Amino acid sequence: MAIQFLTRIPVTIKGVVDEKKMARSMAWFSLAGLLLGAAAAVVHALASFAFPLPVSNILTLVFLVFITGNMHGDGLMDSADGLFSGKPRERVLEIMKDSRVGSHGVMAGILVILAKYVLLGQAEPGTHGIALILMVSLARWSQVYGAALYSYARLSGGVGIFTAHVGRRELLINLLTILAVTLFLLKLPGLILLGTVFAGTALLHWLISKKLAGITGDTLGAVSECIEVLCLLTFIAI
Repeated sequence: MAIQFLTRIPVTIKGVVDEKKMARSMAWFSLAGLLLGAAAAVVHALASFAFPLPVSNILTLVFLVFITGNMHGDGLMDSADGLFSGKPRERVLEIMKDSRVGSHGVMAGILVILAKYVLLGQAEPGTHGIALILMVSLARWSQVYGAALYSYARLSGGVGIFTAHVGRRELLINLLTILAVTLFLLKLPGLILLGTVFAGTALLHWLISKKLAGITGDTLGAVSECIEVLCLLTFIAI
């Protein structure tokens, strides 16, 4: 169910899928991110045999956009349009719900994809696969953090309303997953990456919740995109 929600991979779910089942599936978001990051690492490795590094990097980012249906990128652009509009809370939520993309959203999308491309290009040879795995899995953890600790901002419902049922179980399973993955790949320096990502995730969700009195599906996607950039930046510093 997590793979079906987070990717365009055709997965058939038997039976009725209600909000509580969707919420429980968030326990496996980081694991789904691990698989998605591993797939991106394979794409990057294969592309590197035929193309120079910059081309391999952009092809891998295109793959991630395609395989996720640009779901989180869409959330980033919608959130940027609303949060940077300077309007009151209710008007911000209306702007975010609008399918049209404004100048703030376009600029945010360009800057984030450009940042990923530049930062991925600065990773040391042979470490791109590790960077991609960590980037994608930790970003999915950030979504679970926001869903578990903050209430849903929309009173009239929405795509992410199931997050109201996310709790400590989902947060704990994801936390154990990213701890295991990060420490396995980076050993003790991985604690620096985890600390930075935890701090960035907490700050972003707090700022958004302060403005909207909660989170939405769009803001979860926006934070996820920002955490991917922060993860790459910290990975290079380490």
